Amino acid sequence: MKGISRLVTYAITIMFGFIIVTVFSTLIYGYYDQVLKSNIRASLKQITIQTALSITKLYNLGKESDATPENSSSIIISDIDLNYPNKISGKNFEVELTSSPGMWNIITSMTISGENMTIRKESTSGAKIIAKTTQRPFVSYEYDVPNVPITLQGKFRSGENDNLRLVRYNYNGLVNDTIVLGEPDIIIGITSIT
Repeated sequence: MKGISRLVTYAITIMFGFIIVTVFSTLIYGYYDQVLKSNIRASLKQITIQTALSITKLYNLGKESDATPENSSSIIISDIDLNYPNKISGKNFEVELTSSPGMWNIITSMTISGENMTIRKESTSGAKIIAKTTQRPFVSYEYDVPNVPITLQGKFRSGENDNLRLVRYNYNGLVNDTIVLGEPDIIIGITSIT
């Protein structure tokens, strides 16, 4: 019986040690995860503020510019290289500019060239900068851009073009400004809805 009681004692000791190591590892990983998320969130906040300041600078340059593109054309008034980092805490990230003035709060879907498009429902009106990681842990940070009454659009992903441009375009005599992040395929500006 003494051999069995020693075996049970060793088994309980090993099980108790395993439980302590598991609990300790879980606590350390939880702390590491919280610190990592906090660092990522702080970096995303810094990136959105840097982007907002650049947007404001471009908007003010646009107000001072008298350049007018010819009909059905566009010109770049100014551009800024944002010098985003390649990664944040070793994670890939993206930055997206969105505008939701007026009608974007009402429209939820539309058809363009025969394809149904879904519009993201925004909770507030106005321009936003949304920065988020594209790898675990998934962290995002949204920043409202106040007092910029022009359209913002475009997206940056890690490793892509991080230029911010003020583009002035003339569509049938109607001149508009838009601020574009990255390399957009098309500049969107809705003039009317039918």
